[in-house]
Amino acid sequence: MHFPTWVDLKGEDSVPETVHHVVVKVDPQEDVSWERLTKHVQTDGVHSADGVGPGKRSAETLSEAVKMLKIEYVIRAIKKHNIDRAIIFCRTKLDCDNLERYLKLLSRGCNPRENPFSCVCLHGDRKPQERKSNYESFKQGHVRFLICTDVAARGLDIGGLPFMLNVTLPDDKSNYVHRIGRVGRADRMGLAISFVSTVPEKVWYHGEWCSSRGRNCYNTNTTDKGGCCVWYNEPQYLADIEEHLKITIDQVGAEVEIPRNEFDGKVTYGQKRTQSGTNYKDHVAQMIPAVNELSKMESTAQITYLRRHFKFT
Repeated sequence: MHFPTWVDLKGEDSVPETVHHVVVKVDPQEDVSWERLTKHVQTDGVHSADGVGPGKRSAETLSEAVKMLKIEYVIRAIKKHNIDRAIIFCRTKLDCDNLERYLKLLSRGCNPRENPFSCVCLHGDRKPQERKSNYESFKQGHVRFLICTDVAARGLDIGGLPFMLNVTLPDDKSNYVHRIGRVGRADRMGLAISFVSTVPEKVWYHGEWCSSRGRNCYNTNTTDKGGCCVWYNEPQYLADIEEHLKITIDQVGAEVEIPRNEFDGKVTYGQKRTQSGTNYKDHVAQMIPAVNELSKMESTAQITYLRRHFKFT
């Protein structure tokens, strides 16, 4: 049985030891539910002229499918794990805006105090007063979700945060460490879930060549053709992160079932880990008979080898 990776790292780029993190693979070729969605998030528009749609399997169609599936998986994770407080990281400001709009759409008709998808955005295109207000609303628990970019999240100080969701992995591995560091603070347990596409996803990338730096830009050509898009390779970024942290991050299925680590007992994310010492000692005690048996087998093997060695020399 596989469990979420328990990160116990020390050094300049380390992750809090109170954090579990897992990867959910998003495969639009295996999960074709995107073809039947009657309501879905508004995507970033990079495929608006590509003729994508159900029944097609072009790279562009699969890329568009990933954009829809990821948000459906986010919703699934929220419901399955009763997530009522989390930071959600998106790659761009536009992605943040689209997700906020979709969650608010799903919230229509809900009692404001019981709204399962109440949210605010935090990114550079929001006015300073709005950013401050949104941050305080989340920090004080008036809304459940803070949707933000990496830049906007720098310096946030929110204690006891139980969950963090990565809609898209960052292309800089140090940003992954920074994101993970939003949860598991003050000796409280945290769970970080990253949704990783198995296929290339075409995304916006506005460089210095883009005169508007993304504002009202519709050039969906790739950068090598003078445009403002690139093909994003998440499996490679995941491999870079794992190599950097010297671990393999556990993967879970599309149903986002997160098993509890048997050494931790029953984990409640956002609460302090109180049973770790006792459970660890119990585990060691359980292993003693097996270790003794292995020691006997090793001794027998060594004696047998020596007897055979001297017999033929």
